[in-house]
Amino acid sequence: MTAGKALSETPGLTVVAVQLLGPGPVAELMDDLSETRAMTGTCVTRAGRANPDETLPQRRRRGIDAAAGGIVCLVEDTTRLAPGWDAALLDAFGDPSVAIVSGRVTVDTALPARFRALGRLEYGRFDSADPDGDPAGNAFALRKDLALSCLDPEEGVIEHDLARRLAARGQRSTRVRGFNAEYWRADRHGAALATRFGHGRIYGAGRAGNRLVGAARAALALPVVVARALRAARVAGSARQWLGELPWIVVLSAAWCTGEFTGQILGVGAAERSWR
Repeated sequence: MTAGKALSETPGLTVVAVQLLGPGPVAELMDDLSETRAMTGTCVTRAGRANPDETLPQRRRRGIDAAAGGIVCLVEDTTRLAPGWDAALLDAFGDPSVAIVSGRVTVDTALPARFRALGRLEYGRFDSADPDGDPAGNAFALRKDLALSCLDPEEGVIEHDLARRLAARGQRSTRVRGFNAEYWRADRHGAALATRFGHGRIYGAGRAGNRLVGAARAALALPVVVARALRAARVAGSARQWLGELPWIVVLSAAWCTGEFTGQILGVGAAERSWR
């Protein structure tokens, strides 16, 4: 049985193209998915901005709420999926214990150094199909009913937080071979220092445990964050490429770690507005 036939006989897969950059890129992403839609009957829809202040987690939630099917795949317009993603998704959700699926994320080497550095920081730990760990936020799929059962009525979707809530209920989050994504469009908002600070603050405010210990950990985290992103850059490209990324990796990491420290001490504040 081919993947296309199998998916067409499995009603309820909806792919949501999530807008970060603008109407043009998200429309292009929908066009890129049109071949899969034609072959399999997969529904492709769009989650654009409802208003300028709507956050990305809120936009994801609207996309999930509007999806017709039981499995929802969220793909950001900075990203494209590799051929074969549909078969990998079908195989993964054949296991009833699996609630969230993501896969390997690579970074387009044609991007300018600043945006490659952002890609390393965001997705460097997803450069292999390690079956364990949180899902990659730019491309992941979930079981709609299970996801909504973990969320408050108006709550947005933050992938790592949702994965942990589902894990507490005995449901798995897995990364699989074949469900591959490439970060290939420059996200200027995402690469802004204020955005990195804001995202770090959200992360710091949401971490459980002793706040003083968490603040100390955030204060010491910069070398670890830089080293992890640099490792991903060195694996992915030549010295000429990763040396150009290194200054941006350091600067963007410093903004994140400062935000995480602030979030541990002062809470989230107005940082959620940065997650557009």
